[in-house]
Amino acid sequence: MPFPPRELPDQLILDLNDFLNRNDFIELYRSYSWNNDTYASGFPGILRLEVQLVKSDMDKGISMLDVRDVANWGKLRNPNQIAGNDIVLPPNTLHTNNGNPPEILRLQPMGPVCSLEENIAKGVGPTYLSKVLRFGLGQEYGALDSRCVRVFGKGDSHTQKHNWLTIRVRNDGYGWYIPKTQGNWPSGYGIWIDILRFFSNKLPDSCPHPPEFIAAGLRLKNVWTCADVEMALFTYASQFT
Repeated sequence: MPFPPRELPDQLILDLNDFLNRNDFIELYRSYSWNNDTYASGFPGILRLEVQLVKSDMDKGISMLDVRDVANWGKLRNPNQIAGNDIVLPPNTLHTNNGNPPEILRLQPMGPVCSLEENIAKGVGPTYLSKVLRFGLGQEYGALDSRCVRVFGKGDSHTQKHNWLTIRVRNDGYGWYIPKTQGNWPSGYGIWIDILRFFSNKLPDSCPHPPEFIAAGLRLKNVWTCADVEMALFTYASQFT
């Protein structure tokens, strides 16, 4: 089970509990779809990247090659523009030698974000930085996709349904994105992580993971992770974007 959330505002907790009571997370998770990644197919692309990045983290560190693989999976518009150091996260940033998340991530989950920003010079913004962490440690991280910010955060008054996040999206005519230069990055991602932790800790042990994830040691049977919750919320947000 993920670390418990850090302190959240009382009104946000009320809103999250109301959302929890009104929505079927199991059905949202099963309905997740991105390219070939569907529940019926066993989320093969997600499985491949999780295996790859976890192995990298516990070996030589998460690499620029890993970042580009994540970017290609997510259909980033200009993946050839990504540049930076060969290793973007040092070994064991996300896992100790026994495979568990380091205790420091309990209170400082944004530490690896800073490391990624130091080692990736250009080509990726908040969405793909968060995706690298999501694939590297799905137990504790979920992606912060622009469509989730449009629905749960700020910047798109036409699709906003909830006021959970301070972080903001923009559309300059080429599609929605999350500006890295805004003052609410990366702190706004920290709020998102605590929301994912909140749901992960409140939901009963009911997540219907494809068996391959359990066999690979990436999930405990039925236990929700931050990445699983994020997939459900992505499905929810996709109804409005």
